[in-house]
Parts: sequence; C-alpha cells; structure tokens
Amino acid sequence: MNVPNIEKTLNPDELFLFKDLISPHFNPNWHFHPELQISFIVRGKGTRFIADHVETFEEEDLVLTGPNVPHLWRNDEAYFNQNNNLSTRGLVIYFNSELLHSALLQKNEFYHINKLIKNSARGIEFYGETKKEIKGLLLKMEKVKGFKGILILLEIIDVLANSKNYSLLASPAYTNVLKADDTNKMSLVYEYVMTNFKSKIALEDISNMLNMTTTSFCKYFKPRANKTFTRFVNEIRIGHARKLLLQDNLNISEIGYECGFSTLSNFNKQFKSIANMPPHEYRKLFLKIKTPIS
Repeated sequence: MNVPNIEKTLNPDELFLFKDLISPHFNPNWHFHPELQISFIVRGKGTRFIADHVETFEEEDLVLTGPNVPHLWRNDEAYFNQNNNLSTRGLVIYFNSELLHSALLQKNEFYHINKLIKNSARGIEFYGETKKEIKGLLLKMEKVKGFKGILILLEIIDVLANSKNYSLLASPAYTNVLKADDTNKMSLVYEYVMTNFKSKIALEDISNMLNMTTTSFCKYFKPRANKTFTRFVNEIRIGHARKLLLQDNLNISEIGYECGFSTLSNFNKQFKSIANMPPHEYRKLFLKIKTPIS
C-alpha cells in the first residue's frame, strides 16, 4: 500500500497490450492509468468500482474504462481464503488513445468511435450480443501478435462503438480529482469497507486509520468518491443484498441484517433509494426472469 497505485501498463513503444489474467483473485487495489482498458471477466465474482459507480459483477462482465478513470474489480471475500479452490480469469486490453489520432476522430466515418472514446470517461458496461461478439474477438487476439493484433483491436473498438447494448456507469458530473497519494488512502478505505460492511462501521475508526478527524475525513472522501461515505457504505451493502435476494435461503429481513443494516425499515429505505425499488419487488422481478416460461 506504500506505492501509489497509478499504474503504467504500456511501454513508450507500445500501442496496446493484451493480457490473459489468471489468478486466485483480481488486483485488489483501487487504481487508474493513462490508457483505455477493455475488461472481460471470464471467471470470478465480486463488486466492481468504476469512478463513483458501485455494482456487483460476475462472469461475462464487459467494461470499457477511459484514461485515468479509477477502477477496481474486488472479488468476494471467499476468493481471499487460501483454503478455497476459487480462481479468476480476465481478458484485458490496454491501449493508448494515440492509436486513434485526433484528426481521424473528427471525420464523419469516426463519429461513433469518437463518441465511444468520450463516453469512456464515465466507464461503459456492455451486454447482450455485444458481449458474445467481443469475447470471441478477445479469444482470437490471444493467438496473434503484432499488426494482426492491432487489426483485431480495431475491430473490437468498432463493435463497441456501434453497439446499442450499453450503459454509462459513472455519474455525468464525475471528474477524477485523485492524486498519487490519494490512491493509497482510498484503497485503504475500500479494503476496510469491503471487509467490514456486514457489521457496524464507525466513522471514527476509519478516520483514525487515516490519521484524520471525522470532519476532515468526510471533507476528503466526498469529492474523491463523488458521494458521502455513508452513501458509499450503503451502496456496498445493497450490492451484496442484490446477490442474496437472487437466492431462496434467506428472507428479506435476514438479508438486511446480513448486509449490516440494524433495522428492516432502514434496509428497505436504503435499498429503494439505490435500486429504485423495494427489495421484495427486486427479488420477484429477477426470480421471474430466471424462471423459464413453460
């Protein structure tokens, strides 16, 4: 944690880099870098942080992040247990924006690609047929090198640019104000919350961990996360609740307590605020989707 998590992924003489990342868990550190990044999750589950957006992720998660957009795919706690048999795999491409010269992006033929690059500043999640098509191209890229890899990357960019199956993740007002030493502090905050969200989180504890007063911590955290610390914690808890609601072994009250809420009324209130529907409707909706129509 002592090294600033501003990553450098490309050498000066590289335009792109493809990686097939297989490990017990993904990089657990909150970080950003000057390259754009295409990430496809082949195997692994957890919570995804893109700028000020928080959401759970699982297999076949496909996201494009723009230059210097902070991000983290944080696996569930089970992946950090040395006695489990879990592992993760991600297909990732890092590429420099210089691959697409600014003069080209101004041409009519590059309108959709220009829009894609601009939207990447908020992080973009893709779904539907786009995921299937991109997965095939990524697996194809794994087998080639050099200029052929660039051709496949350009095809991937074209597919993403013309896809209608996407959603923007970070809020429109988000801007990255993180500095080098901020990534260390924010990583500590994320790690602490992800480890302790199921129990009561005292603002004093996390403030003391960063050698701050509670007032200074709140002033520090909000502009960097684009939300209050309380809202951030509740988003983590509601993200976990969404997973549990898709299972049948716990009732809604039990799920609320399992996710760190001391009362059912507060759980219902926070869930509706973040998910735009009460938990019982969320469960009903997604169980209906998962149940095949006979």
